[in-house]
Amino acid sequence: MQEKPTPLFKVIGPGLLFAGSAVGVSHLVQSTRAGAAYGMALVVFIVIAFIAKYPSFMLAPRYSAVTGRSVLASYRQQGPLAMAFYGLSTFTAMFIGVAANLLVTAGLLLALFPVELSPVAVAAIISSIAISLLVMGHYHLLEIIMRCLMAFLTIATIVATVMAFPMIDWTISGAWLPEQYDIATILFLAALVGWMPTPTDVSVWQSQWTVAKIRDSGYQPSLKEATLDFNVGYITTLLLAFCFVILGTAVVHSAGKTLVGNPAEFAAGVIGLYEHALGKWSGSLVGIAAVAVMLSTLLTIMDGFPRGAANFLLLLQGQEEGVNESEANGKRRHRYYWAMLVIMVLGGLAILQFFSGQFTAFVDFGATAAFLSAPFFALLNYRAMLGEEIPQEARLGKVLHIWSIVGIVLLFGFAFAYIYFAMLR
Repeated sequence: MQEKPTPLFKVIGPGLLFAGSAVGVSHLVQSTRAGAAYGMALVVFIVIAFIAKYPSFMLAPRYSAVTGRSVLASYRQQGPLAMAFYGLSTFTAMFIGVAANLLVTAGLLLALFPVELSPVAVAAIISSIAISLLVMGHYHLLEIIMRCLMAFLTIATIVATVMAFPMIDWTISGAWLPEQYDIATILFLAALVGWMPTPTDVSVWQSQWTVAKIRDSGYQPSLKEATLDFNVGYITTLLLAFCFVILGTAVVHSAGKTLVGNPAEFAAGVIGLYEHALGKWSGSLVGIAAVAVMLSTLLTIMDGFPRGAANFLLLLQGQEEGVNESEANGKRRHRYYWAMLVIMVLGGLAILQFFSGQFTAFVDFGATAAFLSAPFFALLNYRAMLGEEIPQEARLGKVLHIWSIVGIVLLFGFAFAYIYFAMLR
């Protein structure tokens, strides 16, 4: 008797959370800015970033699917330097990440619904709502919300892109490489690639979401199913990156427009340009899609960072998150999770007091830090799949093995090139 195929809803989950975490500042802000400033000239670099980073993102959930453990367990086995790197990266990036996403989301809401509140006040309200959603349902509710948001924003963005595509003036915006590689272009490229599709530390979240889904659903996905889940999310992020570059190219670059740096004005400028170019009806569509983009990202980073920090603290005590963790260990992990969530939000709101007036510079700083850390996460995830705990049938094939090494070399090369040119600035 032939075995029935597994229902898709049982397989798909962590991959959509990955897409939700990715399709935020990197797409709505950085991809739109790329199209607005350079037309289609930076698309090739986006593709290179996706190809180079694919193994580092995919190997982490693959590790969890075959071991039932977070990839952080492998980091601990790789030595104190690996753990120190993750701890330093997480406890600095978490504040920048949540602040940047709260700032953009607040700017969008203020553009759509003008109220007499500061961006920081709106950010505080948004974070309170996000925390409430996580309190109510944690992983299960997060996955349901993400399925709805990702379906809506994908359809809305594709519709807007199809409408905008004929507006591209290819004589102005059709170059497939930048005309010159000055310092400003190179620094922007670092920021673009750094958060494209998303910082590589999200691979750790992907690993932990895989563990959480197995634990909550009681279903152990096969290696093929875990790969399918990840590929669905990864391809979705690539498609949407193209869409936002095309929108920025069609509505801004081809028309000779510019985008300002203040978050509320930036969001209002983007929405206003779409309304002018596509019709009044498109403003609400683009605005709602943009809010959906940012809410999906915000929910995932507000779950991902504390989840990673909580497991990091457990590992320092000789414990870890796993599919079959003890009740006492689960309670301790939850306490760390909620404590780190509150600390992260308060720290992010405090940062907004100092950086809200320097929106694009603030985003670029966080993206550049992610850019420089990318090769180290890629190396750690590659080494995780070489561990003795990986069964023979799940070990890397020749193609994936070579792809991983080439990706690591490329990411290190990008990082060294950036440092070199930054010193010349």
